[in-house]
Amino acid sequence: MTELDLETSLLQRWFPVSPPQQGKSTLSHSERFSETDLRDISDVLRRVGQGAWSRIPRIYAVLRLLDRLDVIDLFLAQAISDVYFPFTVQTLPQSLNPSVAHGFLQAQRVVLSSALDLERETGRHRHFPSSDDVPFIKVEDLGKGAYGYVDRVISTVSHKEYARKLIPRGRTFQRDQKILRDFERELGFLKKLSHHRHIVQLIGSYTDPRFVGIVMSPVAECDLKDFLNNCAADIKGSTKSFTRTFFGCLTSALSYLHDNTIRHKDIKPQNVLVSQHSVYLTDFGISLDWSDIGQSTTTGPTPKTARYCAPEVSEYAPRNTSSDMWSLGCIFLEIWAVLKGETVANLHAFLEANGAKSSCYHLNIEATFEWMKALQSKPTLADNPPYEWICYLLAEDKNKRWTARQLLAEIEAVNSNPEAKFAFSGYCCM
Repeated sequence: MTELDLETSLLQRWFPVSPPQQGKSTLSHSERFSETDLRDISDVLRRVGQGAWSRIPRIYAVLRLLDRLDVIDLFLAQAISDVYFPFTVQTLPQSLNPSVAHGFLQAQRVVLSSALDLERETGRHRHFPSSDDVPFIKVEDLGKGAYGYVDRVISTVSHKEYARKLIPRGRTFQRDQKILRDFERELGFLKKLSHHRHIVQLIGSYTDPRFVGIVMSPVAECDLKDFLNNCAADIKGSTKSFTRTFFGCLTSALSYLHDNTIRHKDIKPQNVLVSQHSVYLTDFGISLDWSDIGQSTTTGPTPKTARYCAPEVSEYAPRNTSSDMWSLGCIFLEIWAVLKGETVANLHAFLEANGAKSSCYHLNIEATFEWMKALQSKPTLADNPPYEWICYLLAEDKNKRWTARQLLAEIEAVNSNPEAKFAFSGYCCM
């Protein structure tokens, strides 16, 4: 059996041969192809050695129905992919025969689906009747939290790699209603914020019977917690220079949040992603937009991470954007410790052995500042500017903490000082 015969045989399920009719294709397909159909067609093409065709199963399907696979190379030569659907006369290859172009435009309806909209900037939230119709292939798990799962996926349309947050839907009406409300809130934050270079970018969102999904970019190499743990033992050279930029870049992101009337409410190393020499704030699941309530101060219990939460949050006292600044100060302390040749593990061990004997910063402020003073004397002294920033961020009185705007101005002042040896922001934020 030839390769062509094998391909025809394996694809017979989707492209049945009908009795020949004068001037018409011998192939027929009366219904739209599902995402499962297109994924399976792609798999078959890959198995029979048609790797390039397998990456454009929609274009392949339309041309196969028209019996014009002879022109598929025109699409490939111009790097035209399934992302181009729906096509117009202007977006088809200009060298395409007019009659073939007309037939393609008429036949393309059989491969149009909600999946095509998911990765577009103007794409709407999509609803899929089955998880099989979702146009992503899971590559690996990235993490699990209180609100759901995060995995690495590849789009079956664009073949791009993304991070996907999956939140299981509730088993009761009331529970499902709450999950969908929380999902809409987080989605709203991402739509409002994802234009900043240090905040994860929203690609698209969808619901299916089992999950609500948020698709984001980039896929992180690791989070800040793992980054600091992995590089602490031998941080030097370019890694050290890169790590210094975290101060300015994260402050820029948080300043953007606060300027847009949003409090993050759960800033911690696990919610800072590191990818391709950049850092990104992520996870807005419990954030607050105070533009609708007219003030940034709130009271009462709230989800939190004990080690990094501000004293007022721990005590359920009134809190505002300054609570985010405290949490940022805790992160800054851990970054600074690594820059000065220490480890985060040593920092936590010191706190557990001294003062109030707790590694929760707000419970052991005295020992925290004792550690910081000891760090000041360690080399290199040119890495000491963060000391002052952290002191102002970890002020017990929330009214004495710097705002994100103030902190950004202080970091920029150090960066622009001709006597400063190092820069504490990336070029992107200078």
